[in-house]
Amino acid sequence: MMNKMMKTGLLAALSLVLVVPSLTTPASAKSKVKVISTNNVASKVYHGSAGNIYSSAKLTHRKYKMSKYRYTTWTATKKAVIKKNGKKATLAYIKSGSKAGWIYKSNLRAGKAPFNKQKRLNDTYTAYLKAVMQASSDSQDSPSTPSYEDLADSINSNWERNSFKDRAGDVKAAIKDKDALMSVYGVFKNRFSGSQRANLDAMAKKLDSLEPMTDNLDEVSSSMGTFAQALSTAVSRLD
Repeated sequence: MMNKMMKTGLLAALSLVLVVPSLTTPASAKSKVKVISTNNVASKVYHGSAGNIYSSAKLTHRKYKMSKYRYTTWTATKKAVIKKNGKKATLAYIKSGSKAGWIYKSNLRAGKAPFNKQKRLNDTYTAYLKAVMQASSDSQDSPSTPSYEDLADSINSNWERNSFKDRAGDVKAAIKDKDALMSVYGVFKNRFSGSQRANLDAMAKKLDSLEPMTDNLDEVSSSMGTFAQALSTAVSRLD
């Protein structure tokens, strides 16, 4: 009886030693990638929003996540055909500035990346605040939110109703307000084109040619108001 129990225990122990490795080894083993071919291709631009970018076609080290570069345009210059888990796939070697690596071609979309409108708005808002701080203390109204509608309202509020008296202090204020309005136009002017840009440029040129003095403050004030109104309307239509 004792010998039979010992034999049974020994067989159970041996079976555990043999079975456990066979269960765990395949699960822990990494899938190997075989690079079948690598070729140069004609340069073409792409963008993407998913997938990983690897340091080599063997896919051993991930460098970047494409989801963090959805607004980046990449240029593909090479392709590679690989085999992983018995299946073939095509990779593309892409580069943008100092960043480069390999990604599954299926994760790329042809063409330039979409424009990051929110970043452009935030940058415009910051530049506007910097420009408006050059104005006199009565013309430093800031937009309540970073939106084109509030930026347009701020332009109107700051320059539509400028009223200066024939005093040296008001000449200095007019100079500051005129220069600040020109700086504000510099923030937006590249966003306009065609006849709209031409009209605004002409108004800006006329205003810039006026040198505020005690005997022309009404003309300077009127020119600033007219230009600010036109610029405000144009800014309100941006997106």
